[in-house]
Amino acid sequence: MIKEMVQVPLQEPERYSRFGLKPPRGLLLFGPPGTGKTLIARAVGAETGAHVIVVNGAEILGKFYGETESKLRDIFDEAKRKSPSIIFIDEIDALCPKRDEATSEVEKRIVATLLTLLDGVDEKFAADQSSPRVVLLAATNRPNALDEALRRPGRLDREIEIGIPTANDRQEILRTLLRKLPHSLTENEITQVAAAAHGYVGADLAAICREAGLKSIRRAVEARKVEPFRFGAVEAPGGVTVVDVRVGVEDLLSAMTEIKPSAMREISIEVPKVYWQDIGGQDEIKQKLKEAVEWPLKHPEAFARFNIRPPKGLLLYGPPGCSKTLMAKALATEAGLNFLAVKGPELFSKWVGESEKAVRDLFKKARAASPSIVFFDEIDALAVRRGGDDSSVADRVLSQLLADMDGIEPLVDVTVVAATNRPDIIDSALLRPGRIDRILYVAPPDRASRLQIFRIQVKRIACSGDVDLEMLADMTEGFSGAECVSICQEAGLRAMEEDVNAKEVSHRHFEQAAKAVTRQITKEMIAFYDDFRQRSGLRTV
Repeated sequence: MIKEMVQVPLQEPERYSRFGLKPPRGLLLFGPPGTGKTLIARAVGAETGAHVIVVNGAEILGKFYGETESKLRDIFDEAKRKSPSIIFIDEIDALCPKRDEATSEVEKRIVATLLTLLDGVDEKFAADQSSPRVVLLAATNRPNALDEALRRPGRLDREIEIGIPTANDRQEILRTLLRKLPHSLTENEITQVAAAAHGYVGADLAAICREAGLKSIRRAVEARKVEPFRFGAVEAPGGVTVVDVRVGVEDLLSAMTEIKPSAMREISIEVPKVYWQDIGGQDEIKQKLKEAVEWPLKHPEAFARFNIRPPKGLLLYGPPGCSKTLMAKALATEAGLNFLAVKGPELFSKWVGESEKAVRDLFKKARAASPSIVFFDEIDALAVRRGGDDSSVADRVLSQLLADMDGIEPLVDVTVVAATNRPDIIDSALLRPGRIDRILYVAPPDRASRLQIFRIQVKRIACSGDVDLEMLADMTEGFSGAECVSICQEAGLRAMEEDVNAKEVSHRHFEQAAKAVTRQITKEMIAFYDDFRQRSGLRTV
């Protein structure tokens, strides 16, 4: 598209003049930082062989009256003299902000000057090939901050989004970057790294390759204490053993843990590594979560074959301590997606409009970093029923949440996972299909699940041979998963109280701990959830 808009008018203007058409005058490249906007503009200049004038938005601003406008006119005069020319203005939003919001008259004059220069490049441009051939290329990551008059056809004729690269794009970028590095990666390994790099832009991938190269050099320097090393070479004269220094897949994966994706840098959180096997029981809930999040990524062709869309939202509800939040962590770890965690009340602000803006920004970042998971913990604080007393802010925040989840702008490759232990106060508009597609009841663990929880925990504790896990599972009828874990922790403390130098935890310590831990889940609480499922008529699993 860029070749069509820039190369053809500069190299073959007769294509337009033959039909009496005006060639494009300008092109706006927009997208997140680091996606290659400036690089593409420089590449176009090199490919066309045109004279390229690079202008950084803020560098031509002058302190004297009329100085900036004069510099702009000089740039366009030079471009006409040395045509065919490309004028590339990087960060154009610094030069041409909206005039309605401009803080000084200088900014308004600059915008007006640039508009006049663009309109007057040459009206005979299409008819006469000897006329100056000038194309304006502009780049910004804030297109909505530009003045509207600049974005109309005839000035910046086309706007092209340079978005966050897909898995195939990342694979191609990695191949290009690794061409300059001695490496031992196979094609499958490059595909594996590209698939794991969700949300990484080209600049991030370049930083990963650079960091991986440094790691391989560090490894070689350590080995050099006993052997010499060469980059990408194994042969050496005189039979000397040479350490072969090549970037491996381990170096790239290790570098990825140190470099955060640009799209997630402001909101990235360190998700604890929790795997499905770390959660005892709840097999049906785990399977439903895998179907909703992992299947669309691993088997997209199956969804396309049946022409169905994957679930957009999931709600986990149930008594406290039954692994709802833990499952969200496991989902983020196992699926390998970008994970945005939101604690219900943290989006609220005392300033009018700021709470709604926080919700908009959250979903904007989730879309930019897709595929991603947005996890709302304690969503009942955010999505309480509308129409209550003194709840105007909560109502507006909920309306914004509903619009972002299923409004005019589609939510693509973003899964919303929410957790609550108060499903009865959540607004019904949020629970309809298309927003929350699956409502999963996370019940207290049954005997088999409790036994599995104890087995997982006992592996991490030095226990004596007399520990009877079957008896513990029977003793803890009605306990939540968190309380079962607490019993194991308490048993270890009881063993230390008896003897600080104790090597093992005995069965009696577990019995003492089971009696000390109070069960929080009452029969009334279970009856409440059962009654809610029957009364609400929701599609609860």
